[in-house]
Amino acid sequence: MRNRKKKLRLIYVGFTIALVLLLIGGGYFVYAAMTAIDQKENDFQVGQVETELMEENFIAPTEINKDESINKKVSIKNNGTINQFIRVMVLPEVKANVSGDPNNKQVLSLVIGTDLILENLNTTDWRYGDDGYYYYIKEAVKPNDPTSSLFESVRLSNSISDQYHNAEFSISLKVETINCLTTAYRQAWWQGNTPTEDPLASIDTALSSKVDN
Repeated sequence: MRNRKKKLRLIYVGFTIALVLLLIGGGYFVYAAMTAIDQKENDFQVGQVETELMEENFIAPTEINKDESINKKVSIKNNGTINQFIRVMVLPEVKANVSGDPNNKQVLSLVIGTDLILENLNTTDWRYGDDGYYYYIKEAVKPNDPTSSLFESVRLSNSISDQYHNAEFSISLKVETINCLTTAYRQAWWQGNTPTEDPLASIDTALSSKVDN
């Protein structure tokens, strides 16, 4: 039986930001263009805390194959007036048609690192906290400055089953920012606690050395 690659097609993509919350919505297995809508929310706001998603040289494809890399650099720019700490959560979601029930869809799992590969993942400037978030530990991001890229491309694993063919695929990037005053990030992100176990303990050590005095 002849093997053939199944192509996955694009329908729609969009992004929203809350704190900054970014949502790529609907598409046939493609990581596509993004627009940002700011909703300014911050419990520890001193000055203006505002960020935006940065895009570089991205052209949304209409079709991709499994195991095909799609260039997409993800970085965050500080559009506010004060230094900020930043963390990002990457949330993939897949919805497939239910056989015999066109009005409903089933949610399929999509595991980062296994099914969805974040290529050129920057593990030097960003640190994964085992809590779903990647923390930017290189520096407190200054006004008008961007972070370095979290990743530079995405790829759907060749091991994804045919069950995913023509499924609706989305990626959410939940980007949270906080001012750099003393322990504000601990209050906002860890309920005021100081982590005692890695990787959060080492993340806390990195951030605590960069707070504003």
